[in-house]
Amino acid sequence: MSRIIKGKVFVCGSDINTDEIIPARYCTTPDLDTLGAHALEDLHESKYTVPFEANQYDIIIAGENFGCGSSREVAPISLAKAGVKIVLSPTFARIYYRNSINYGLPLSRNMDLVPEGIQTGDELEIDLDDERFWEGMLPIHQQIMLAGGLTKFNQSGQAPANPVAEERPQTLAEKILAKAAGVSHVKPGMIVYAEVDRVITHELTLPVAADQLYAAYGKDFKVHDPEKILFVADHTIQIPLIQDNWKSQIMVEKSAKFVEEQNLPHAFLPPAPFVSQGICHVLFPEKGLIRPDTLVVGTDSHTCTHGAFGCFAFGIGNTDLTEIMAAGRVMVDVPETIRVTLTGKMQHGVFPKDVILYILAEVTANGFTSCVVEFDGPGVEHLTADDRSTIANMTVEGGASCGIFAVGELRSDDGAVFKQNLTFDLDQLTPIVAPPFSPDTGVSVDVVEKAEIDVAWVGSCTGGKLEDVQAAADVIRGNKVAEGVKFIVAPSTIGVMEEAGRQGYLRDIIEAGGQIVQPGCGACIGMGPGTLKEGEVGVFASNRNFKGRAGKGNVFLASPASVAASAIEGKVADPRKYLKEPAMSS
Repeated sequence: MSRIIKGKVFVCGSDINTDEIIPARYCTTPDLDTLGAHALEDLHESKYTVPFEANQYDIIIAGENFGCGSSREVAPISLAKAGVKIVLSPTFARIYYRNSINYGLPLSRNMDLVPEGIQTGDELEIDLDDERFWEGMLPIHQQIMLAGGLTKFNQSGQAPANPVAEERPQTLAEKILAKAAGVSHVKPGMIVYAEVDRVITHELTLPVAADQLYAAYGKDFKVHDPEKILFVADHTIQIPLIQDNWKSQIMVEKSAKFVEEQNLPHAFLPPAPFVSQGICHVLFPEKGLIRPDTLVVGTDSHTCTHGAFGCFAFGIGNTDLTEIMAAGRVMVDVPETIRVTLTGKMQHGVFPKDVILYILAEVTANGFTSCVVEFDGPGVEHLTADDRSTIANMTVEGGASCGIFAVGELRSDDGAVFKQNLTFDLDQLTPIVAPPFSPDTGVSVDVVEKAEIDVAWVGSCTGGKLEDVQAAADVIRGNKVAEGVKFIVAPSTIGVMEEAGRQGYLRDIIEAGGQIVQPGCGACIGMGPGTLKEGEVGVFASNRNFKGRAGKGNVFLASPASVAASAIEGKVADPRKYLKEPAMSS
């Protein structure tokens, strides 16, 4: 029986990110049927000719790098709920691609199926029995999709045994993955079932995965290994501080119920209303729960942050979380590795955020797609754990699965094969700012330092760590926030907030006219104080500046020091004039 999909086409551009596919503000509910009405609502006007309407289009035809950004599995789900039956793109972001397969939404990279000159509203017929549709897709991914998704595939018992590669020099990530898979060697292109050491989740995703778990395995099912699961309520917890939206609290309550039902030992629930114990990617290393040379996954694309601690760490969707809770393992495509060698040392007024913004501008948003980025070289010796975290965190903005540093016992072998070798000299860098609407738009601060701002925000998993708060305090100390500008600092964890208080950083910020808010993802995803209103411009120390990401305004990305300098001047500013030169060593 032929499986033919016939219907209207919606044509859109390249680099369609998951914040455009389904804005985070609509994801604070386990009722997935509500998502379709908001699919592609925030799509940037440069990427379409006719606005998308739910239930009007059956086939999406996109440019390169479809689905970049967040790990939210609700991105393909929202398209399916909006009536989309197929997505075609020459390249997909790794997490989106995997989430579509796990959910069972067909997708293809074969653009030969698309007639030349096709436009939005045209009719197109796609036959899923045509082998051309599946060209370039691994057979097991096709099997999962045709089975109706990962859970049904796993329940069918079709999972094959782990393959073993021939003896060969291996990269750091390959060694970690081989160990987790229980084999001696792996190589790119293989797929293995690997034992997860930790799986990270939060209230935006755990309730959906919990519902899936009970629906698939029974309401009395107990998770495979509660020790593996790290939970914190951090993403949506501040929404009621900025709008009358209490759905987020339902997500927290559902998460807390699951934590109790499953007796999860590493769950960090709110100590008070609207207060998070910390952002997951900063909190769990702080608590000593992340171990080097292990496999760490999480329902958040910035799980790659944990590569700073020697982990092979990457983002997953709800279904992968469900199956890990059921069996403790995850299916992993063995990635290629790109080696980035850092030389020199960051100069006065240059910070790790400047480093990664510069690298992203050089490689673009698609430059690391589906690869591990391994950082080495003499420049790494000058980086602190906070520095490494900032750099690893934003490798996903170049499409990487993980940014990793060798800080455990394992190292890449001599002779290991790297897809590419890149070198960046830290001595040569200046403060970098990324204008809207992509993290790979970075330019030297002098190019944009006249841009006026309304909000200066220091926070998030990439910009609210202790050294980030210190950098902002060092700039703002003795100065005043410009009239009409909000300067908001959100430490990443309660521990960071406490230490920043002991060191006097919070006093410096408050005395300058700044505001301290409790830990949480907050304005980074438009869910807390600092979220931009229509027409507002912000300079943020966060990691994404996609349209709609932090509210309805426009975001410049910068280091915490540059954010503080901008707060003083009321426009994007260079922090170096406000920082003391380091004392020369004798």
